[in-house]
Amino acid sequence: MNGLRVVFAKEMIDNLRDRRTLLSSFSVSILGPIFFVGLMVFVMERALGESDSAAKFAVVGAEYAPQLMQYLEQQNTEITTVQADDPRELVTRGEHELVLVINPDYAERYQQGNMNTLILVHDSSELSSGRRNLSQLRSYINRYGRTVGQLRLWLRGLDPSLSAPITTQELDVASPAARALTILASLPYFMVLVIFMGGFYLAIDTTAGEREHGSLEPLLIQPITRAHLVLGKVAATSVFGLLSLMVFLISLYLAVPFVPFERVGMALEISIGQLTQILLLSVPLIVFAAALLTVVASFAKSYKEAQTYLTIVILVPTLPLILAQLMSLETSLKIMAVPSLSQATLMSDIIKGDGFEWTLVLVSMLTTVAYASALAWLAVVLYRRERILG
Repeated sequence: MNGLRVVFAKEMIDNLRDRRTLLSSFSVSILGPIFFVGLMVFVMERALGESDSAAKFAVVGAEYAPQLMQYLEQQNTEITTVQADDPRELVTRGEHELVLVINPDYAERYQQGNMNTLILVHDSSELSSGRRNLSQLRSYINRYGRTVGQLRLWLRGLDPSLSAPITTQELDVASPAARALTILASLPYFMVLVIFMGGFYLAIDTTAGEREHGSLEPLLIQPITRAHLVLGKVAATSVFGLLSLMVFLISLYLAVPFVPFERVGMALEISIGQLTQILLLSVPLIVFAAALLTVVASFAKSYKEAQTYLTIVILVPTLPLILAQLMSLETSLKIMAVPSLSQATLMSDIIKGDGFEWTLVLVSMLTTVAYASALAWLAVVLYRRERILG
């Protein structure tokens, strides 16, 4: 065990002195939450704006519906009257984010008691205040339409409730944190990515980097068993992955309060206890990532070649997370045998505050430890071969 401790200390000291490794390992974990939260704040501000902001839109054919226009002007709106043969061009060219189009036969159909169709021209691909304006304008028009419909029924001596024999009442069982996590759905993915990126460069330095610099051969002739040598490298890589995740969680803890979830009826407060649970849950995955990176990097003959290999390898544990997000997979015993996917789903449960079954946690940790042990054994086998010198 002395040999293992010596190798571990050697790799830790060497890489702690290397500014390039430190910057590369921790840049994502430090800046990731800041940029992520900043992007969410920007998107929510652009999409929602201030709750008391006026709905801004342009109107084509305002002269055909003077009563409707009078009603809209009395609401919280800023209306621009325009003339255009093709209202779609106004939105496409970016002159207006939202255009209300009133057909020339509006007044005639209104007097006859027929239904009128108003056209709302917008661009749904734009994350801007146009979304909020569209929602407000649609609400105003629907309210005006219901009022007109009720007046028509009253004039005919009918009860307005006859037009709506069935009503619905919504009961949302999702917790505020669960609704907030729908916006931050990629958060578990980022956590898993941070774990792998934390040990990414150290795994390269301790394998392909040493081979390229010629320092691997002197290390192999030292009175240290190959198992202790490999496990020392894996342990050092694991520590960097652990530190990277810790830095990410601390940055996330400090950054999340700046996201205005309350403006959309959501709430997300990540406590120290939840972060501790996530950290402990991730320990087997950290060791698995370190062993996997060490094994793959051992096949590379140069630093650049190892970077190429590991960049591709990182896609393997992260791809299931993307598929699970698209398929909306729920936590179950079946997916607990898949490293990274099991941890990501359990992380989501922890953040949502739904709790978790200890059986699932135990299965996830044991299976991931089994995979990590197999990879560590494979790394030892590779280092016992003379071909490891390249």
